[in-house]
Amino acid sequence: MIANGALIEFPTTREEAWRYTPVDEVMARIETATRAHSVSVSRTIVDALAGRHGGPRLVFVNGSYHAGLSDRDGLVAGLRCGPRSPSAVEVATASAAPVDGFIARNGAPDQDIAVVEVDPGTQAPLPVHIVYLATPDRSDPARSTISHPRTVIDVADGGRISIIETYCGLDGPTVTSASTTIRVGCDADVDHYLIQTESSQAMHVGDIRIRQAARARMRLTAVTVGGDIARHAITVDLAGTDAQADVAGVDATTRRQRHDTVVTVDHAALRCSSSQRFRAVVDDHARSSFSGQIIVRPGAEAADAHQSSRNLVLSPNAEADTRPWLQILTDDVRCSHGATVGRLDDEALFYLRSRGIPRRTAHAMLIDAFVHDVTGRVAHSSLRTHLDELVGEQTEKSGADRHDEPLDTHRAHPRLRRHHRALRRHRDS
Repeated sequence: MIANGALIEFPTTREEAWRYTPVDEVMARIETATRAHSVSVSRTIVDALAGRHGGPRLVFVNGSYHAGLSDRDGLVAGLRCGPRSPSAVEVATASAAPVDGFIARNGAPDQDIAVVEVDPGTQAPLPVHIVYLATPDRSDPARSTISHPRTVIDVADGGRISIIETYCGLDGPTVTSASTTIRVGCDADVDHYLIQTESSQAMHVGDIRIRQAARARMRLTAVTVGGDIARHAITVDLAGTDAQADVAGVDATTRRQRHDTVVTVDHAALRCSSSQRFRAVVDDHARSSFSGQIIVRPGAEAADAHQSSRNLVLSPNAEADTRPWLQILTDDVRCSHGATVGRLDDEALFYLRSRGIPRRTAHAMLIDAFVHDVTGRVAHSSLRTHLDELVGEQTEKSGADRHDEPLDTHRAHPRLRRHHRALRRHRDS
């Protein structure tokens, strides 16, 4: 396609960053989808799907801003948020030039853009919540509708803010091609929460780009449970000295979902630090993929970068792919990566069941402990509870066919068999 007078091509699976994404199927869904139109949605539906976490809230339905569903009261001085047209958003065009056909489509001149601006030194006490709701076409339920949400966040020097960006949807086939641009000024501090909980018939392709100035701090937490096909590309550019980025996420897949997460952290200045922590829970015939790239540019000495990808596979038909991708172009660095793919701990499961806990409940407890390393770091209590419920509901779906068969003490580890016999003797006495 043509964007800004230049030919922009769509990616293929021959490109490393798109290796695990079913690009042909994504393209077919996009090409056959019809444009989504604004529809009437109640506040009750938005609250049920996205939650209420205090602070201002911007609600977009199929890409169009809905003032009646939004709350912009109580904005502190120095904080502005609301819809803008593409021509009015200079920061977006300056820092988010299209690199592929998906992102180029998000520059349509007739769409609303969610914009959050923080003036120098402004401290926002409550999070700004941006909600994108996708709805299907009820007149043609077999055909997908498509929307192109676009978010621009500009935090000036010394600013501090929390942003919640939620993608949700009603049941039915929908396509979401989203892009988010975040610019973090010197000494600024940003918490960004990305939540994707669209319907089981949805397809989501998202691109997030973050650029940090000197001593800027950025913490991004992504939770993905929705969509039969979902892809998130997160690119962090550490452009200023002593910038810090902490990127973490949870991906919970079941049935035949295919989720792909691609993270790139580019160290381009002195003494920058970054961490990547991702957890995946994969069940049934689902597939979860994670590619984490660390780039340390020439001259970016004293870089400190770490990456961790842990995957919990609950079914022999499920698949988890994890790939570290390090490109170190200078000396004097500290970089590490680690990846694991495994199943639930049999000893821990046996211990819980020996305490009288049903099998499905024991599974849920172990999975909750597995993802808590990411969800537990969420500062806002209402959002943390909301995320725990989302992941819990997803894993409950995957565990629906697990029955509470009798506990087989003969197959347990010898130490646990002795523990079980001791419990039984104590009970009988």
